[in-house]
Amino acid sequence: MKRWIPQTLRWRLFFAFLLLVILPIVGTSLIVFQRFETVLRDQVSTQNLRQMASVTESLEGLLNVAKKTFTLLEQDSTVSSILKQPDVSSSYASLLETKKMDEKFSSINNSVFIASSFVYYTVLDQYGHIYTSYGPSRELDYADLRKDKPMLDAFVGSDTPDWRLEKGGVNSVYGIAAPHLALYKSLRDSSNRIYAIVRIGVDYSSLFRSAATNAEPESRYELADGSGNVLVSTAKGGASQAQPLDTSVWETSGTSQQDHLMVSYAAVPSLGWFVVKSIPTKTLFAEVNRIKQTLLFAMVAIMALFVLMTFLISNTITRPLRLLRKKMSHMTDLNLKVQLAPDKFRGEMEVFVKGFNRMVTDMEELIARLKVEERQKESMRFQALLSQMNPHFLLNTLNTVKWLALGLGDRQIPAACESLGKLVEAGIRLDVDLIHLEQELQLVEHYLFIQQLKYDQAFRYEVDLPEPLRYSLVPKLSLQPLVENSIYHGFSGLDIQGCITIRVSQIGQQIRIMVEDNGRGPSSQPSDEGHKGQGIALQNLRERLALLFRGMSSLELEPLPQGTRVTITIPLLISNPYSNGGDLNVDGVVG
Repeated sequence: MKRWIPQTLRWRLFFAFLLLVILPIVGTSLIVFQRFETVLRDQVSTQNLRQMASVTESLEGLLNVAKKTFTLLEQDSTVSSILKQPDVSSSYASLLETKKMDEKFSSINNSVFIASSFVYYTVLDQYGHIYTSYGPSRELDYADLRKDKPMLDAFVGSDTPDWRLEKGGVNSVYGIAAPHLALYKSLRDSSNRIYAIVRIGVDYSSLFRSAATNAEPESRYELADGSGNVLVSTAKGGASQAQPLDTSVWETSGTSQQDHLMVSYAAVPSLGWFVVKSIPTKTLFAEVNRIKQTLLFAMVAIMALFVLMTFLISNTITRPLRLLRKKMSHMTDLNLKVQLAPDKFRGEMEVFVKGFNRMVTDMEELIARLKVEERQKESMRFQALLSQMNPHFLLNTLNTVKWLALGLGDRQIPAACESLGKLVEAGIRLDVDLIHLEQELQLVEHYLFIQQLKYDQAFRYEVDLPEPLRYSLVPKLSLQPLVENSIYHGFSGLDIQGCITIRVSQIGQQIRIMVEDNGRGPSSQPSDEGHKGQGIALQNLRERLALLFRGMSSLELEPLPQGTRVTITIPLLISNPYSNGGDLNVDGVVG
């Protein structure tokens, strides 16, 4: 038997192609041709159902997302302020508010609908103002819109829970020509008073035609209601000339045979409608016959050429492989300085050789880059060690000043040095990002002690910290910049005694920290360098929160009738200390 088994790779490839490719093709082709028509029918049916499901999901998804955008408008502070208390002081102010509403509509479309032109927003407030996200085909009249029954019902609290089919047209009071689905919802304030109505219209016909743009020749897509009436059709003549469909026996999805047509359908659950695709069976099986003839001709031609090409291919593959094996064996000895000449190869082997050369080049560059990065890491480590020398020198100097002041009998300077030392010590701990909230409040107290010495007790400090939240984790030095802003930007130039209040509360799985002062609000502060510093401190803290909590945090600045409130919201993380008792210090932070 060994005499009949090829010994070289070239001949093994040749006979392997003959036994494993040609013979299986000849044997299976006879079976495949017999089942080809049945398989193709099933595949077309499955493909049609997938297309129907895709169109259905597009329509269903757009309706669901459009309904959810009510919440975006309802919770948007800019929208609610415009609708509740519009600025009627001048026409310019009204234009600015209209522009803000247009920007909000555009923002929702760009973020949720990807600039979709299928969704139309119409908003009516209680003051005679109309806001739209589209260009109406006619000038809108507030009185006419207010008298429209769905809009009138919504203003008295009867929102439409389901989508309504509206014809549109040139006489539409909303200036929308295309037939569309509409939903009405009232916006209410905290006292449950209706202050505006939002109407969302969805151009289902344009969306349907857009989703069915790649229809096969002689096939047609149709959108029918639950009674079988065709609402949209891609056939010539459109829906006006389409015959009603028999949907009485249709379920969620399926395929049926009707009048020499293969009909596939899928239901739109929220509307009770059907997406239907029809394709003539003669067109389907004409393509089958052409495919059969093409496959038979191709098989005969391939089998005639395959024997010759197999021998040539096997010889072409083995020759460069021997060269590659030789070159790769020398790669280690030559320190990766190996290159093959691509011009000596053709076809796939040329691509393979070029890839080999790129791999060797990339490996050389990677090794060189790793060496450079290693040197950079060493340099950065040296600079980090060097940068820690100055803060430690400052701590030692503060201790010296503290003991000198104690020797002179002064009590305030040592206390100030000790508080400043705590703040400096917290700042140089580069390996710590989060500390206990109680420890962060102690750092704030150290800072306030120094400032009270400077301003001669011109302000007081209050903290509302629930006991269970003492050991919740917060970013290090996150409250000190807020307190500093209150002192420098809130109390500057005021005759009354300042008061800084910090309140901590738990909201679900988050912790909320509010820093309030009774100083000057942001709107009353002059636009000077100090105010710019306040913005830099807040922006720095906002970026730190974003880096630490990856989108699960927020920082909000809210003006008060007297003063300012800054609210930080972060995930609730509790880390109890290893031991109880004793004075807390910065060394007890959690890294």
